[in-house]
Amino acid sequence: MRQIVKVIHFWFIVAIMALGAVVYYADHISIFQPVVAWAPFQLANYSIYRILSIIPVAYAAFVFRLRGGAITAVFVSLALLPRALFYSPQKLDAISETVAFLFIGLLVSWLIDRQQQAVDRLQETQKQLQAEIQTVKENEKRLDTRRQISSAVSQSLELDQVLNNAIDSVVDMMQADVAWIFLLDEEAGELVLTAPRGISEEFVKRKDRIRVGEGLNGRVAQTGKTLVVDDASKDPRITREVMSNYNIRSSLIVPLRSKGKVCGTFCIAMHSLRSFRPEEVELLTAIGDEIGVAIENAYLYQQQMAIAQQLRLSEERYRGLFESASEAIFVCSTSGRIVSANRAAEQLTGYSQDELSITTLYELFSEASVNKVRQLFSRELESMTIGETEELHLTRKDGTEAFIQLKASPLLKDRGVIGLQIIARDVTEERRLRQNMEYYITQITRAQEDERLRISRELHDDTAQVLAGLSREVSSLLSKERTVSKSTKEKLEKLREMADTALEGVRRFSQDLRPSILDDLGLVPAMEWLAAELEKNYGLETKVSIAGEQQRLSPENELAVFRIAQEALSNVRRHSGASAVKVTIDFGADALTLVVSDNGRGFDMPQRTSDLAVSGKLGIIGMRERARLIGGTLVVQSEVGMGTTVTLRVPA
Repeated sequence: MRQIVKVIHFWFIVAIMALGAVVYYADHISIFQPVVAWAPFQLANYSIYRILSIIPVAYAAFVFRLRGGAITAVFVSLALLPRALFYSPQKLDAISETVAFLFIGLLVSWLIDRQQQAVDRLQETQKQLQAEIQTVKENEKRLDTRRQISSAVSQSLELDQVLNNAIDSVVDMMQADVAWIFLLDEEAGELVLTAPRGISEEFVKRKDRIRVGEGLNGRVAQTGKTLVVDDASKDPRITREVMSNYNIRSSLIVPLRSKGKVCGTFCIAMHSLRSFRPEEVELLTAIGDEIGVAIENAYLYQQQMAIAQQLRLSEERYRGLFESASEAIFVCSTSGRIVSANRAAEQLTGYSQDELSITTLYELFSEASVNKVRQLFSRELESMTIGETEELHLTRKDGTEAFIQLKASPLLKDRGVIGLQIIARDVTEERRLRQNMEYYITQITRAQEDERLRISRELHDDTAQVLAGLSREVSSLLSKERTVSKSTKEKLEKLREMADTALEGVRRFSQDLRPSILDDLGLVPAMEWLAAELEKNYGLETKVSIAGEQQRLSPENELAVFRIAQEALSNVRRHSGASAVKVTIDFGADALTLVVSDNGRGFDMPQRTSDLAVSGKLGIIGMRERARLIGGTLVVQSEVGMGTTVTLRVPA
């Protein structure tokens, strides 16, 4: 069309140029000479004709731009040149005017071309602006659509409602005939059909689950890429059964993504042919991401609801245990204020929960115990050992006191300590029974030692003296009676040896019961005597080492240390199979430490004290009990093939 218009303009310009040429040379054309002579105006002013000749040049420049105007200017100049050369009386002026005309024609053509270029740029800019305005409008429309769908899918956190809102909004926007959503079951590796629209129940039953990678939806779930089918009849991936049974001609399938992972697919389909524009594909892909995020949020909401339900159940169970616990439980802030307490705490303290809620834990304890309670809260609570125990004096509301055993556990939130849970157990009766038991054990031990001392003295003062006298009398008979036969002498000799042996045994037994050297000279000589007797009588290499400045202990402590060492050496002799034993006594500034170690066969040390009795190691139990009675500690370390070490520590 534009070419036809240009051709018309071309011939019109040619006609103007031809008409101008006829008028310009009319006085030299015979048929026009009478007309020129009769004309009322002066046709001899040919300069005006040259000026008017600029009209076709300008016309050509407007239509054919600079090139057309320049060519027209040249042709018009050539048409004007013969008159200037052959007919004009002022040839030089005519030639100058013709050259000036050519220059002006070229200048006018250039100016008109520049103007046309500016107009073209303006039109192009206007077209671009209109295109951008259209793009903005389309983007606004797409954004508005996305906002509507985002609003629809975010109205609820229930998964079914999210999916129904999403599919209804997309079907309405895309004017789709069929739509469905498949959700990914990662454990089964399958897609589960959800929220179908426009499809039969038969399709739902047959295609309610498909494998990832199976069919078009399975491929989209596997690859995470959008799939467009403009004409199902020409797409080999779609079976004839699908086309005939479900009448699907065009479809668009997008992945539902959240956090970079595919969680399902969204498919819309039409019964008629439809070509999906790129912006529609882009929009539905973005909507798929929106739906994927909404599905993820719905899953998280379901998980949070399940966790919240579990927390409520746990809280109810904890509250039931908390209230029905037989031991008093206090929940305190980091400053020691009592936040909560159970019924057992009310019974223990005599205060009601309202009274406890306006007090601090410190106020419940006596002055002697407050500092220990404060220490619980002044420590690094994050590193506190759970179940750490302290035994303190609690003052009840009525003024009576109770012995309390505390177990403190930090309460954590977001890796920070927000308080302490204090479990208080009333051990008053247990402590009284324990003290009574300790008193009876002390009395029994003291009675045993007294009885040992009595028997030892009787053996030394009575039995030993009798045996010594008997031995002397037999020796006297052997030295004075010369008339005694040889056989009688042999019998008397044997009788004297038996008396000496019995005397030695009575003396050793007396020393074992209660060595007088312990009372007379102290612990160190008694230990050296004990080691010497062990080496002399049983051939066991024994070494005694003393460290620190020697000092006497109380008679009870020295006796207890001696008895523990005696029992330890007795165990070495009877059970260890050792060839050497070392005894070390360290007199420290704050404690005495006794170490008895051997190179014997060793044994597996039970983890619990109760297992010692079961395994027959009653001697160790006795040593520990003696150590506890004098406020000391006893540690037994042993390993099969590595010997045994007994360490006693007694505060000074």
